[in-house]
Amino acid sequence: MEANRKQRRARAHPAGRPGRGGVDMNDPASIASHAARQLAAGEAVAALMLLALGVRRFPTHPELGNNYANALAGLGRFAEAEAAFAAVLALRPAFPEALNNFASVLEKLGRLDEAAAHLRAAIALAPGLAAAHNNLAGVLKRLGDAAGAEASYRRAIALAPDAASPLFNFGTFLIEQGREVEAVACLERVRASNPDNLPTLNNLGIALKTLGRLKDAERHLCRALSLAPDYADTHHNLGTVRHAEGALAAARDCYRRALELRPEMANTWCNLGSTLAALGDLEGGRAALRRAIALSPLVPVYHRYLADIITFTEGDADDRALAGIAARLAEFPPASRLDAHFALAKAASDARRHEAAMAHYRAGNALKRGLVHYDEAAELAALAAIPARFPASLVRAGGGDPDPLPIFIVGMPRSGTTLVEQVLASLPGVHGGDEMDALDKTLAQFPAPETLDEAGFCALAADYLARIRALAPGAARITNKVPLNFRHLGLLHRALPAAKFVHVFRDPLDTCVSCFTKLFSGALDFTYDLGELGRYYRAYERVMAHWRVVLPEAALLDIRYEDFVADFAAGARRLVAFCGLPWDEACLRFFETNRAVRTASVAQVRRPLFTSSIGRWQVYGAALAPLQAALGMAPACDAPAFAEAS
Repeated sequence: MEANRKQRRARAHPAGRPGRGGVDMNDPASIASHAARQLAAGEAVAALMLLALGVRRFPTHPELGNNYANALAGLGRFAEAEAAFAAVLALRPAFPEALNNFASVLEKLGRLDEAAAHLRAAIALAPGLAAAHNNLAGVLKRLGDAAGAEASYRRAIALAPDAASPLFNFGTFLIEQGREVEAVACLERVRASNPDNLPTLNNLGIALKTLGRLKDAERHLCRALSLAPDYADTHHNLGTVRHAEGALAAARDCYRRALELRPEMANTWCNLGSTLAALGDLEGGRAALRRAIALSPLVPVYHRYLADIITFTEGDADDRALAGIAARLAEFPPASRLDAHFALAKAASDARRHEAAMAHYRAGNALKRGLVHYDEAAELAALAAIPARFPASLVRAGGGDPDPLPIFIVGMPRSGTTLVEQVLASLPGVHGGDEMDALDKTLAQFPAPETLDEAGFCALAADYLARIRALAPGAARITNKVPLNFRHLGLLHRALPAAKFVHVFRDPLDTCVSCFTKLFSGALDFTYDLGELGRYYRAYERVMAHWRVVLPEAALLDIRYEDFVADFAAGARRLVAFCGLPWDEACLRFFETNRAVRTASVAQVRRPLFTSSIGRWQVYGAALAPLQAALGMAPACDAPAFAEAS
């Protein structure tokens, strides 16, 4: 909380002549001025001692008392500061600067309502006191009054447009509200007058990273570290940028450096844990996540991340730690409560308490569905329009770039695409690109495919190829495993006729149940309602049926997950041959391949082949009736094979 400008200055008496040492002990203004210089020089204890002498000499001087109380607060002696401010306000109740400063102490003591009352009293006495508006905004933010906080921040900025503190605080508030574009504009105003302000550079990095402006975020954070190499928060934030860039090893190193500097950062332990797991170090990931939970046991997301890479045993340490979350479930805000539900569901599922697990999955998904905007009608209409937009005449028109570099692995989420990519990435010369955003970035640069001519398709291909080559310049093949790229196969064949498409599918009920029981980090907004999930699945099937008709047989390989794991050696050989690659026995030991995996299947692909997920839907029984209805299945029927589905 910001201190007002007059906190170190006494105004009631004219300055006397300075005595020896530069301070006139007969003049309160001289005492206050000398103490201010000591504080500026970092001599806080000496300043406090001087102010204490001054208050004893002039016990009825409120300005000097205000400065003394502020000095106590600056040294963290809040109980003494509270008593000192009470004495000042007893002498002069209508003292806005003291009311403002006293509120700072009350906020530190956790007495937020009292702090707000004192700040409102200060503002009533001095409506133009920008510091009081700024401080009231901070208190209201902590009280959960976002609208009131924003109004107070805006008033403080209007009163003092060039003051750094309100702009910085408002920028930080906007980040917390998810309004990063406004936050960047606000923080850039602070940086304009103070380009090397460390907290400003740090918060700009946070906001820019959220906006996807990773290079800009990296530039600000690296500048901050050049100024303060031991600033733990900046190492943490740079780690989040590295992770978003896909540089997981660099992200891991950033998190480790942050924890060397400040080992109690629970969020950093969490990020380190998820990064280690993605890098294949599951044991290290579990240890880091358990450390995060030990430091902050009531943060549900830490438990959810851990749940994704462990198997719970009823009564074990992880299960007991999760019990604390369950006991306080209703106290969490919706975004945290849904994390708790997914963690509790996983624990119940591991214990084979499937009814309890489904109750938690339903609750968590309902909360998530309430937090996203999903226009089902628009999404299904867009999928239904694909066959007409990409007829065979367009898809097979010829031309494009014949480079065989790309392999696209598509299907529904949780259908086995990560396993297939891991098999291919075990081959020499094949780079597993994971769920990259290269295609989305390319498509954003071009108009609708129907409007492209031959030069346009070639330019699109060149843009995409340049993006993926930058990931692995020496690779012979690069996979892109974004399941929902199934929507773009016709366009991709027209632009990249030598690209290979591997479509992975499995039992519709197993696929949809696996989606429903996983909280995704990406924009898979159709997965949080069983009915919406089933209807999306059928729309996806119709799109894939169209591609089978219009794509050349040599371009598209269908892999049924159940068949793939039943005869894995034959399936792997068929996959490798389809991609035009030489066979290598390393494919059969895909779980030993050392590569980063950032998908929801991070733990599964580190294990030898297993079949326990086949038929998993059956344990949920009648709870899946909305899904079965959306899929067009009778509730008692088993799911038909993909090839028989309409």
